[in-house]
Amino acid sequence: MTTQIAITVGIWVLMLLLLAFTKYDFGGIAMLVVALLVITGCVKPASALAKFADSNVIIIAAMMMCAAGFSKTRAVKSISNLLFKVSGGSFERCCGMLMVILFAMGFVLPGAVGRIAIAYPIMMEVCRRHDKSPSKIMFPVGCMMLCDQTAFPIGGAAVTYAKYNGFLENADYLFGDSFSIMDPFIARIPVCIIMLIYFVTIGVKIAPEKPALAIETLKVKAKKEERELTRFQEVAAYIIFLGTCLCLVFYNKMGIPQWIVPFVGAILMYAVGANNVRESINAMPINLMMLLIGAFVMSEALLETGTGAWVGNLVASALGGTPSTLVLYSVFWFVVLFMTQFMNNGATANLFIPIAIMTCNTLGCSAKGLIMIIQNASLVAWFMPTATAVIPMLMEGGGYDLKTMMKQGLPPALLKSVCQIAWIAFMFPAYPG
Repeated sequence: MTTQIAITVGIWVLMLLLLAFTKYDFGGIAMLVVALLVITGCVKPASALAKFADSNVIIIAAMMMCAAGFSKTRAVKSISNLLFKVSGGSFERCCGMLMVILFAMGFVLPGAVGRIAIAYPIMMEVCRRHDKSPSKIMFPVGCMMLCDQTAFPIGGAAVTYAKYNGFLENADYLFGDSFSIMDPFIARIPVCIIMLIYFVTIGVKIAPEKPALAIETLKVKAKKEERELTRFQEVAAYIIFLGTCLCLVFYNKMGIPQWIVPFVGAILMYAVGANNVRESINAMPINLMMLLIGAFVMSEALLETGTGAWVGNLVASALGGTPSTLVLYSVFWFVVLFMTQFMNNGATANLFIPIAIMTCNTLGCSAKGLIMIIQNASLVAWFMPTATAVIPMLMEGGGYDLKTMMKQGLPPALLKSVCQIAWIAFMFPAYPG
């Protein structure tokens, strides 16, 4: 262990303690962590500064501005009223119907950040209509969208198998098998359906009735002094919001970066008068954005100092011998699940996949199943605000502290772990034939 790794681990532990046992704002803690990482040299100043302009930060800020404009339209109340009628006035059934709709959207818009920003004003109105706290819906809906990424080969997910094959080719993979276009989908879809059923039937029931922390940043502030949109502004808000959602699906084919889509949408919402300057600024979740930036900088430090690789190498060396498929998959699953709470889930997967291939080369086994184990374990990223861009949104919107996150998160994490390890071990064993 180098000095830089030791310092990074120390700052990481400090961050964990401050988040768990103090009442300081998450954003303030995150900025302290950024300062400490830069001062101690655990992350380059340029790398830390770049995270303030990370595309995910821009997407969240811009989508919340778009959502603020859309929330003033009659459509949000109309959709909420329709769900209320169809569900027979049952809050649980209403939430279940919303999750099924979002699950279906995931086949063409797999990213959870975009979908939760789209659904946010509707979720808030559903809670208002049923006189429920947002704490009752934010976690189950958000985590369902982390679990429902089926890798159905449409759009960006159509090249998932090619990305995996690229890892194999660049690591001098020895076993010789490769991924087909349907393999990632086959590995995920049964467990995605199981998790949808869990969050619809149990997730909403165990969510807290009242928030543990004050819900401030992500409140639809327009409710305090709601103003009527003109006919032109209302129609324009519909077109802009729906156009933004549609472009988020096809931005790759349009040849533009994803962040520019909601960015332009936010500008247009202001241009047509759906949001004024004050409403646009109020819509931006500043505390959440600071927390997200801090998480990204910590993730960068884990990579730059070699802390993540150090953990991965410890795991690979500890396995030794010739472990069974279940042992091999379980060890990598739970290590990745732990690490992804503190690193960006994409970075965690990209860090561990090469280590997994090297391990399989040593063991003389297939790496296909292990790669999909790592990818799926990295999506169980819902315990810490540093896990993925979605979690700070849920914590702010639902008023959750770490205790309520753990209480809600453990049952689905255990369910997904058991089901996913067993299914991939059955379909893609490490020692096939």
